[in-house]
Amino acid sequence: MLIGYGFQTVPPEWRVEEKTACGYVRVYDVYSGHAVYEDGGGSRPLKAGSICLFPSAAPFSIHHDPGDPLCCTHLHLDVAPAVLRQMTVVSAEEGSLPRKIFDALRTAAAEGNEEVLEPLAAAFEVYCRQQGLFLRLDSGISAALLAMSGDVRKNWRLRELGALAGYSESYFIRRFRAEVGVPPHQYLISCRMKHAARLLWNKETPIGQVAEQSGYPDLKAFSRAFSAHYGLSPSAYRQAGRLFP
Repeated sequence: MLIGYGFQTVPPEWRVEEKTACGYVRVYDVYSGHAVYEDGGGSRPLKAGSICLFPSAAPFSIHHDPGDPLCCTHLHLDVAPAVLRQMTVVSAEEGSLPRKIFDALRTAAAEGNEEVLEPLAAAFEVYCRQQGLFLRLDSGISAALLAMSGDVRKNWRLRELGALAGYSESYFIRRFRAEVGVPPHQYLISCRMKHAARLLWNKETPIGQVAEQSGYPDLKAFSRAFSAHYGLSPSAYRQAGRLFP
């Protein structure tokens, strides 16, 4: 599912610092600039012409040289109940299916044409699944992920989620963190933020209603959580119309 998108050159102060698993996959089709991905295993440059996927279930960072800024088409994809645990580069030779999809995505993103963007992003996600790029989790953890993402307004209890997964509460917590990269409560926050980001695309929906539909009866609490997650307030995100890569 598409959460965010864009085609842009990032500002000088831009960087990505995911200290915990973010719960969604960033995808960059790199056009130019000098940027570097880093995780616990080392660093890798983002090469022009490559399509790079970044982990949903592991911490990482990306920084760039402000003198040679990153320019890319980017997508933020929710691939649950699957995960991506390491940076992956998709082959994108001229004439290949990923290249054709992203050439069309670049035009649609530059125009803000969401009716075209959504099916193109879905097609790329299907391609990645066909290539086995996303890791599908065991059925119990998958059931818990789908339950949380399917009802973000509910205050899920660990006992309920453990029962859905078929595990004891203590084993469920350990297994969930090992598989998803964050504890259940943090994943639920991620689900709520992804849901809110989608709702904010519709500029007619009041932000208070977005907050309530995303599991936050308190607007101030929602604004704090959204800003902490995305680095923008809900109103600033709506005004921008998109997220930075």
